Amino acid sequence: MSTTVDKELDRSIKAINEANDDSFQKISRPVKTVLYEGLQEKDVGITEFTTSVPGISGILKHRLSDFQVNEIALDGTVVRLSSRTVPEKEAEDTTLKDVVDETGLCEKYSKDIEELVELHSTKSIEINVDGLTKEQRKSIHNFLKFKYGAKVSTNTKKDDQDKQFIVIRLSTLVKNERQTWPKSRPEYLHFALHKCNMDTTNVVSILSKQLRVKVNTIKHAGTKDKRGNTTQMLSVRKLNANNVAKLNIRNIWTGNYIYKDSTLKLGDLKGNRFRIVLRNIKGNDEEVSNAIEMLKIHGFINYYGLQRFGSSVVSPTYVVGKSLACGNCEEAIEHILKPRPLESAFENDTDRARSVWWKTRDPKLALKQLSKKNYTVEAKIIRSLAFNGPKAYVNAFQIIPRNLVLLYLHSYQSLMWNKIVSQRIQKFGLKPIVGDLVFKDNELKEVPVEVIDGEENKEDEEEEEEEEIDVNNVKFPEVETISEENLSKYTIFDVVYPLPGCDVCYPDNEIGKWYIDLLAKDGLTSEKLSKKNKLFSLKGTYRCIVSKAEDLVWATINHNDLNDDLLLSDIEVLENKQPFISVLDGSFKSLSIEFSLRPSNYATMVVRQITKQDTSSHTQASLCKISNNNKRDTPSTEEEENSSKKIRLDVPMED
Repeated sequence: MSTTVDKELDRSIKAINEANDDSFQKISRPVKTVLYEGLQEKDVGITEFTTSVPGISGILKHRLSDFQVNEIALDGTVVRLSSRTVPEKEAEDTTLKDVVDETGLCEKYSKDIEELVELHSTKSIEINVDGLTKEQRKSIHNFLKFKYGAKVSTNTKKDDQDKQFIVIRLSTLVKNERQTWPKSRPEYLHFALHKCNMDTTNVVSILSKQLRVKVNTIKHAGTKDKRGNTTQMLSVRKLNANNVAKLNIRNIWTGNYIYKDSTLKLGDLKGNRFRIVLRNIKGNDEEVSNAIEMLKIHGFINYYGLQRFGSSVVSPTYVVGKSLACGNCEEAIEHILKPRPLESAFENDTDRARSVWWKTRDPKLALKQLSKKNYTVEAKIIRSLAFNGPKAYVNAFQIIPRNLVLLYLHSYQSLMWNKIVSQRIQKFGLKPIVGDLVFKDNELKEVPVEVIDGEENKEDEEEEEEEEIDVNNVKFPEVETISEENLSKYTIFDVVYPLPGCDVCYPDNEIGKWYIDLLAKDGLTSEKLSKKNKLFSLKGTYRCIVSKAEDLVWATINHNDLNDDLLLSDIEVLENKQPFISVLDGSFKSLSIEFSLRPSNYATMVVRQITKQDTSSHTQASLCKISNNNKRDTPSTEEEENSSKKIRLDVPMED
């Protein structure tokens, strides 16, 4: 972060701290005098490359459509949104078809019940059933259940005089759908989700509200990038496809509905297929080809990318994670609620709430700044502190979804892993050494840390218990140490290093001591990462230090407008939009590259290996600014020859 930004940030925070009690709303965000830099790769331990081949500079994620991700299912199928048609109606459950209301009361109240359903009324209807037998009351329940299905719910109650009534209400959607679920239909609805510029967690939260289901009942195999177009599978128990298909939410599309006997679980994917455009690349086709061939041979360092650490310089996610790992929830909240004056263009209610809390330490005052529809982590923490007390720090983290708490903790682990790997490559290069770790039997058993730690919060245990991931059944990867005798049988692609945790082994060489020393600097040991409160406990896992991009294909594209849409999203293919055709003498030259990665591998680290440039948003914004002001040099004769054919981007590219 530049000195100018540091000074401006310090002045802004000082102003907030010294403001008078009645002036917090007058404090406005300082005018930006410099471009906000954000985290740089070196800040999170990303420093090394697998080759010294010159890079081909290019702009990453200039357009949202430049970054396309499709999940790869366990069977190797690439998940695509290829149909939005709802399955034909399943065979109906006929167990209630012969039910008759022998009392005639349902017919008597039919008009009132119809109005209740059609008008979505919040009122209830009470039918006097005093004096009826249990079987007669049951026939009324069954008849209403058969006729109105999931639309109404019924229950029997007694009044003050001990008279019995059947109460009819408009039901909550899912509970009653589950009660009337056809026996012939598998329990779990699976469907493809295609999203644009939204993270998976946010989409799941929106869907849960629209479908009236709890967030933890919507399952996925893993989260996908926010900035781009991504497609993945979701699953929900006993939910009709029609309910999902009729949703109309901006930047969210669903389809490929199918019912299955089992739910999706975290980690139920083989990997991800990426389609990426690097715009305004510098280098001829020979240089591009050489850079990519070197990538195919030597791979890339399997760093955790910048997305892992958030965008804040004031409070990166790993700083919060370190506090949580040390058991200091108060300090973690201090970091989360610390004001960030230069980190967004416009002040919002979260910014105002942070400012008020930082100045007053009064969560109730801060709460007044928040809109009711603010569901950010900051908002959840402030609401919890306002309700449970300003020092109820642990409670505040217990109301945050476990996956968000783990995001902070995993960020801290990832930072340490990046630093260790960079130091190891600087000192020992890209060859295995005695004492390094490999998976037993030389089988690839890499399990993402998200799967190892799992989501153990048991909300709604009675209703959802069979849907929760049993993390105790996740097989922890086994490793062994490289010896002098077997050193020659391994390559750098076999070597794995642990993320710090209470259940991992460290390399049996000096690198193992590096882990111990790095943890000790933060007052931690592996044993201290195991905590009585499972919410903050870290088991650790193993990760390959160098990886490869599989099934890699590429093509260069000539175009006249820097902002041309060069890739089609799944939804555009479904709408029969025509692919972009490369032109003969374009003003700009871009690279389209497609490849597959294992789960938890970062595509930005593949791009970094090709370009040899920082993947931070600040760097990309700077390149974009330059490109907007300067057109590419006139193509050389060699490039003109290479561009003489028009390239359709819907046909196989060079591999």
